[in-house]
Amino acid sequence: MNRFHITTRRDVLTQGLGLVGVGATLPNFLVRTAMAGPQATSDDRVLVVVQLSGGHDGLSAVVPYADDGYGRNRKASRIQENEVLKMNDYVGLHPNLTAFKDLLDQDAFAVVQGVGYPNPNLSHFSSMDIWHLGDNKAKTNSSKTESRYGWIGKYCDVVHPSNLDPKLAISLGSGRTPRALRGREHPGISFSQPQSFRYLGDRGKEERADAYRKLNEMTPKGVSESQDFITRTAIDANASSTAIRELALKHESKGSYPGTALARSLKTVASLIAGGLSTRIYYVFQGGFDTHYYQRARHDNLMTEFGGAIAAFQKDLTEQGNADRVLTMSFSEFGRRVTENGSQGTDHGTAGPMFLFGPGLKGGVYGDHPSLEDDKMVRGRNLAYTTDFRSVYASLLEKWMDAPSDEILGEKFPLIDCIA
Repeated sequence: MNRFHITTRRDVLTQGLGLVGVGATLPNFLVRTAMAGPQATSDDRVLVVVQLSGGHDGLSAVVPYADDGYGRNRKASRIQENEVLKMNDYVGLHPNLTAFKDLLDQDAFAVVQGVGYPNPNLSHFSSMDIWHLGDNKAKTNSSKTESRYGWIGKYCDVVHPSNLDPKLAISLGSGRTPRALRGREHPGISFSQPQSFRYLGDRGKEERADAYRKLNEMTPKGVSESQDFITRTAIDANASSTAIRELALKHESKGSYPGTALARSLKTVASLIAGGLSTRIYYVFQGGFDTHYYQRARHDNLMTEFGGAIAAFQKDLTEQGNADRVLTMSFSEFGRRVTENGSQGTDHGTAGPMFLFGPGLKGGVYGDHPSLEDDKMVRGRNLAYTTDFRSVYASLLEKWMDAPSDEILGEKFPLIDCIA
């Protein structure tokens, strides 16, 4: 008999449920004691998080075209004023983000400028952990219990303490569950594509398929707390896989999505939302933002991919009638240095913009743009942050998700008045 490879409660919480359902064959004790997760659909609000991996150069996306400091520091990667899609008399969008400008004109797009945190870390891994944990003080290898859990996982724990539905938070496009999704009781689901997220034991002999169907109707008795937890979370995830695959394939968008990884992930998200899945937070990825060399052409392509994917997603949601209940947020682990390097690129920096999308916004530009004056930059000509990223999290948690942000983030942060 094949053994199930997540064997402890701790494994489930630290690894998430990304491994569950991908080629797993369940052992007999799980079949004997398993129960299915909640199957109810919901029309509650949804948050979609887009991770721009690698360190996005915010100065090339939200361009301070009217600042002389921008022209002094950017030559090869500079976007000229006549190219910029102007948002006000100081900043404008990258020319390939016409979709964002269209959403801005519809009051469905917002930019929060200068987002970062105190004592910035320029390591991809450490800085990403800080964003995932919602805590710039916790060490990633700390023995403190709370430092293990991500801000989305803690949202699920705080707001849905008795709801063991594994679909509350789903990550698409990566085989590994982001730390942001990992909670004390809600480890999150992660898969690269819905077709790969499945329990393989439901195929083959008829009696085995019948046993798989029956196990979803059983109630565990006489098992330990840890065993019960593993049983419930494992089978809940596998029971969810069928619904996820069916919903992802069922919905047909009337519009077309670009053939990019981000667009494919967002198309799947749109399908799951259209199908009424109970998920509150979706998490997707776009990579390639570590632009140390020949940045202009590379970043131009990234903006085309980003803008095209978001435009198709918003159009899909509107056609479904779900746009009003979905808000999308993007972030990156850090920005890029103000000055270019010798390879026509930029190195790891600090602060950068965050983007928000959806009709539930008060569209516009929020926060102060960091100064480009030499004496006001930090750590080797980097931008000094003007908005703590946890203020953005807190605003979304409080005003969009109706959640107590201080319980999730550990303290109160100023809210941004960007939610309608």
